[in-house]
Amino acid sequence: MRRLLFVALAGLVGMAHGEPPLRTPVTLSQALAAAAKAPATFGYGYDIEAAEANAAAARAWPNPSVHLGTNRLTALVIAGVSIPLPVFGTVGAARRVALAEANVVRAEAGVQLRQLRHRIVIAWVELARADGAVIAQQAAAKQAAELEVIARGRQSAGVGADVDVTVAVATRARADVAVAAALRNEDAASAELAGLLGWDPMRPMRAEGEPVTGDVADLDALRGRLVTHPDREAAERRVIAADAIIDQTLVERWPGLAVEGEILYDDRSFTGTAWDRTDTHFGIVLDLPVFARIGDRTRAARARAAAEQARFRVTEIELGSGLLATYRRWQAASERLESLVRDVLPATERAAALSAQAYREGARDLSSALVAERDLAALRAEINDARANAAVAFADLQLAVGEDVGAPHAK
Repeated sequence: MRRLLFVALAGLVGMAHGEPPLRTPVTLSQALAAAAKAPATFGYGYDIEAAEANAAAARAWPNPSVHLGTNRLTALVIAGVSIPLPVFGTVGAARRVALAEANVVRAEAGVQLRQLRHRIVIAWVELARADGAVIAQQAAAKQAAELEVIARGRQSAGVGADVDVTVAVATRARADVAVAAALRNEDAASAELAGLLGWDPMRPMRAEGEPVTGDVADLDALRGRLVTHPDREAAERRVIAADAIIDQTLVERWPGLAVEGEILYDDRSFTGTAWDRTDTHFGIVLDLPVFARIGDRTRAARARAAAEQARFRVTEIELGSGLLATYRRWQAASERLESLVRDVLPATERAAALSAQAYREGARDLSSALVAERDLAALRAEINDARANAAVAFADLQLAVGEDVGAPHAK
């Protein structure tokens, strides 16, 4: 009920500042569901399609060759055909390389999609942060307006000073400026999320629901999940592809084999009919790779495989250290949020209420009430930022674990 009241106040303030009063509510699940059709995902599908087509094309045999000719003195027509026979495993090696590279493309597309989902979650959290800032600033503006009313009432009753009214008016004006700035930041966060999802950036949105700050298993359980991390899987598939290239290069040391046949029609150096003067011959052709520098190419392939192995080991190290770092950051952000909400907020709200009551009754001056209200407004803004920071840290932790970013748990 309180949030609905704040949203209604946001609409009224927005109208006063020329802002559209209505914003389309967007939940985190809706944003993540729209990620599958985001513009950034279009290229992933084409990349996978191209890789699969290359894998299918790798089964092809070498092209046959046909030749035609004639002679001035002998055969009137010479026709021949040469058919390469990949009997030494060249087609199979090429097929394995293409399949391995297709697996790399699929794994990298999955990694890119997870990163896109992470960006969408962060953008949604920033929109929720901006929404919370608007609500906090509107609450501060409402409280400043109430203090102004009290100051004017005390002045009319002859127990208040002009300076109290002036200070209260200035405080309210400052709060209105803060509300206007918060609304602009909300528009910016809305446009950023819309850009990631391919929606109209001119349509104002607001985040519906609370940011997910996480329900996380213990660190040892999370470490065990790194074995199936998509980044590790992509690095491992790159190693497999590099090994397949070595095998393909080694296969190319063998000579290429082809069978050829030729017909020499109407050889005029002989007597008889045209078919009597026709001859044929068949043979085998070996393509000798004596100038192919297979040794250099093999060394290059082995060096590439060694590089991929090194990158794979680096990936494992970075995943382990990154998990620990993001886990500790999430712990710090979650504990800070919990402490602010549980311990600090109730005491600050009570202090602000008591200060306002004391000023209303003339027991204290306006400055004490203003300080208490400013402290409360600052604390609410701090809690809003702390909640958003905890949600961002949780999304980072899910990315580090290798989970689907945006799920409510990390187990």
